[in-house]
Amino acid sequence: MDIRFIDPVPDVLAEVKKTTGKEIEFVQKNDLKTFAALRMARKNMPSHLIFYKKEHDEIINHMIVHECGHLFRISRCPENQRLIPYSDNQTKYQALKQIKNETAALSSVFSEDQIAHIIDLWYDGLISQVTNLPPDIMIEKWIYDQFPALRPLQLKSLKKQHSEALAGLSETVQRTAPHTILFASNVMNYAFLRILGLHIGRNFVREYSATGYLSKGKELASVTEKDYEDSHESDNLMIERWAAFVNISGWFKWRGFEDVPPGYSRTG
Repeated sequence: MDIRFIDPVPDVLAEVKKTTGKEIEFVQKNDLKTFAALRMARKNMPSHLIFYKKEHDEIINHMIVHECGHLFRISRCPENQRLIPYSDNQTKYQALKQIKNETAALSSVFSEDQIAHIIDLWYDGLISQVTNLPPDIMIEKWIYDQFPALRPLQLKSLKKQHSEALAGLSETVQRTAPHTILFASNVMNYAFLRILGLHIGRNFVREYSATGYLSKGKELASVTEKDYEDSHESDNLMIERWAAFVNISGWFKWRGFEDVPPGYSRTG
């Protein structure tokens, strides 16, 4: 393995073994969309897996601790309440039916295959947002509060996420993406960036001030801050609340952690 750990990563990895009874195995995988992705061990797996790209930088230390945060949250939850969100053809059909009228104009610009590919990207991206951003808020707060040495790398990660979120405000995206997708994505990004920005003393939402997402984004952030309890159970309740708030309820389902397919990996 060619990852150079910095403090406090070794201590966090040791805590994973103590808390879950299983170590983390690092596996190089160069076709990842990000530097690292987690596969949490189920009962029949000897270890948790973190896949990582050979080409990475020091920021991977923050990402590893972030993924360990997800492990801690699930492992400290009663087994019968360890639920994981997932999507399938049925949930995707529900989403497509809801945005059908909003995507009709794409047929004048793209081929059917291109449209199918674009919609898949929109759908997968939105499901990733709604199922990852709420727990990510709590994990990033935990990292900031508990591991000051990681703050420079955390800030680098958050700036990267901020830059990616701003792509949703671009003229091209605003012109082509369905309203349901645009609204949900930008409102959730705003809430995430506002909450964490206030926590670490950074303004990540200046660019949203002249957009139509500001009011609802503030409302979602307020609801989240008011009602979020620090637990895996509350993560899932908040995920459902976010989905309802941005009108994408029914776009994903839940299954027990031990029923997760073997190929499942977390990337958020």
